[in-house]
Amino acid sequence: MAPSDSASAHEAEPALDRPWPLVGREVQLDRAASALRSGQARSVFLYGPSGVGKSRIQSEVGDRLADAGWLVLTASGNPALSAVPFATVAPALARGIENPTLPSTTDPLALFSATNSTVSELAAGRPAIIAVDDLSSADSVSVALIAQLVAAGAISLIATLPEGEPVPEGVLPVAGAADSVRIDVAPLDLEEVTELLALALDAPVAHRDAVELHRASHGNPLFLRELVIGGVETGALAWSGGQWQLLGDPVGTPALRDLIRARLRNLGVEERDAVERLALCEPLGIDEFVRPGAPEALAELELRGMVRVDESGHGIAITLAHPQYAGAVRESLPRIRAITLLAEQADVVAAGPMTVVDELRIAMWRLDAGRPSDPELLIRSADLARRAHDHRTAERLAAAAIGAGATDASAHLLHGELLWSLGRGAEALDALANAELAARAAEHPEADLAAIAAKRAEIYGGDPLGSERGIRLLEEIGRALPEQLPVLLISKATLVLHLLRAEEALALVDEADGYLGDSPVERALVSLGRSMPLSQMQRSAEALDEAEAAVAYASTEGAHIPRRRAQVPYAYALIESDRYDDARLTTIEMLHDAIRNDDELTARHAEFLMGRQFWASGRLDTATRWFRDSLSGAELRGPASLRGPSLGFLTVIACMQGELEHARELRGRFEAGYDREDTLTALSDAWLARTEGDSGAAAKILLTRVAQVLPRGANHVAASFLHTLARLGSRAHAAEAAERLAALERQTGAPEIARRARHARAEADADAELLRAVGEEWERLGALLFAAEAFASAGQAARAEGRGREASADQQRAAALAAACEGARTPLLSFTDGTEPLTPREREIAALAAQGLSSNEIAQRLFLSPRTVNNHLQSTYTKLGIRGRRELQL
Repeated sequence: MAPSDSASAHEAEPALDRPWPLVGREVQLDRAASALRSGQARSVFLYGPSGVGKSRIQSEVGDRLADAGWLVLTASGNPALSAVPFATVAPALARGIENPTLPSTTDPLALFSATNSTVSELAAGRPAIIAVDDLSSADSVSVALIAQLVAAGAISLIATLPEGEPVPEGVLPVAGAADSVRIDVAPLDLEEVTELLALALDAPVAHRDAVELHRASHGNPLFLRELVIGGVETGALAWSGGQWQLLGDPVGTPALRDLIRARLRNLGVEERDAVERLALCEPLGIDEFVRPGAPEALAELELRGMVRVDESGHGIAITLAHPQYAGAVRESLPRIRAITLLAEQADVVAAGPMTVVDELRIAMWRLDAGRPSDPELLIRSADLARRAHDHRTAERLAAAAIGAGATDASAHLLHGELLWSLGRGAEALDALANAELAARAAEHPEADLAAIAAKRAEIYGGDPLGSERGIRLLEEIGRALPEQLPVLLISKATLVLHLLRAEEALALVDEADGYLGDSPVERALVSLGRSMPLSQMQRSAEALDEAEAAVAYASTEGAHIPRRRAQVPYAYALIESDRYDDARLTTIEMLHDAIRNDDELTARHAEFLMGRQFWASGRLDTATRWFRDSLSGAELRGPASLRGPSLGFLTVIACMQGELEHARELRGRFEAGYDREDTLTALSDAWLARTEGDSGAAAKILLTRVAQVLPRGANHVAASFLHTLARLGSRAHAAEAAERLAALERQTGAPEIARRARHARAEADADAELLRAVGEEWERLGALLFAAEAFASAGQAARAEGRGREASADQQRAAALAAACEGARTPLLSFTDGTEPLTPREREIAALAAQGLSSNEIAQRLFLSPRTVNNHLQSTYTKLGIRGRRELQL
């Protein structure tokens, strides 16, 4: 069930200072606890960087062992007390004894004997373990004593060690023994960070922002926690649109900065200098550190885990080990020191043979130092940064070039293009206005004016109601500048397609093709332009061929089209070919590339496409999360043109889950005028009518829209609407849909339309055998909701014919598929008439079980006991008429 999108849905701020859930550590926990409990290991050593969660794992293992009846002693190394004999172990023993008398530390034998006796007394026959946090900072007497106790079998050991720190010499025999287990604790991956954020914040986080927080924290749970707390406190991480979103760069707490600075405090002069240069200029080549002693300093920093060495490129590149290090160092640097280092590093690189990348680096360093280069170099660097897909850096350089005196049209046009890619549409239009003024003052402005008009029209098309305005602009410029027609025709085709005029869009691209040459970039532009209208016309094989050709070009070195941009029509073509898994893989790659490169336009399309894929496959809650991402992103960062479609799909999903009031609330948020001949508005209104019980009104809305789009060649939309008509629960409507789909299939020969025609005919004829075949086909394609509906209808048809056993099998198959559809309550799933519907919690647990999660894994994720999970599952089985978990996973 989709929660409310209103801002009031999350009234109380989450208690972020509480202990955060332990996520992504079940494997390490199980390995450590089982090795110790079974006696296979006498010692376990947990290795990893500071903040990664070693101490938390150690504590959880101790709790498990304590629950199993073990004596658990806890101790912690302290650098300030490392020279004090027995300082680590003494407090652990004293906590368990009333009025303790600590033994002398001058006699090792007496110390061992007394400590062994104390442990034995405390254990009272139970197995005993000592958990030592930061063993490398423990005093040598305690280390030696622990090693003796472990070797004697008096006690087991679980200890944490920081990354890069050696095992203390006194405990080496224990660590090197065959019954010692080493566990390396890695940072959390993106999926684990996303889960942890949702649990800690009591609500989901937009995927793009989970990616950014994962990048900023490097998956370090401590750093992540401080970034989230800092973000909430400063407003950089805010509740909006039914989820948490970043409104700016992640900002850590003062505690995080202090933690990092404390780690840097003990650096030597040369080590500190290297860290400061990296904080300002990373990455740097190893030969770009020219101060005496720099190689030795870098080697020491590498040993401490403070820098990373990358040899994957042409040379050796050095970066700081964590992105938060750079921010903390920069913040603590005096401005004069920063200017000096930036200027020095620019001079070092400029003194040697330079590549174009070096020019870009020098331009950025001098700009950061307040000494911008000449406008021509800045513009050249901005263009280079754009070609490297670093839009944020490119925009800074272009703005600096204009500020330094670049007044030509191309500079303003470049700035406008970059601003638009960052989602800053109003600023982009201002930049294009300046570009037009500069162009009209030049001698031969035609090419610039055409490019400016094309970009301006694209920005207009980014507004929900702006496509017509953009088309008028392009037509006006085309009449004035007929020699620039190819560029204008391709831009016009994009806007025409927004209005679902697919045949016209394809004709415009083909007309442009007649003016273009055979260069790779021109061929790729034509392929990009053709792919989308071909998809809409349901000429899927051709659409995929064109999209694959564009992606192939964009994947070559030096391509003028970013690969992620070429993947947008490819993903659309895959979806409209019913290849949902392939589309998902492509879209995830595209999305993460867009996030890395601050490409807000592509990121929005990718979020929207993820929603479409999960909606088409029946994963309704998951689709809702993605459409919320595209909706909130469109509202915060643009393009606004995706706001309406995102709201439309959210409305449809609310109806499909039976949430009528929520659907009405979403429908009320549509922009005025957006309902004029809009496909998603029509689909929303049809589903609202059906959910309100008026199938006739729903059918009328769908058929009216089909009649509007078919003459334009939008065959995919028409087929989708007719398939929806067949799924409204009326055999009469299904028969009409089947006839129209069959005619459309004869016209196009499209296998996707034929598939929907078979489904509609099976529904119309109540043909159980054909419905089963259709269900099998949909399931193979991953369209689980369509499959569930087909099997549900097969069950009803079989029961009507008196074939009870077949009907029961069909119903169980439908129930298992529906359980994976995350709350779907569509008309054809009314096969459970008279049966109590699943509760939201039962649906949630059933969906996780259908994905293969164990009861323990579900319990940990949802903060329930395994018994509660099993009770919910048993209730689900009863309601669905199935026997167990295996049938949920069918």
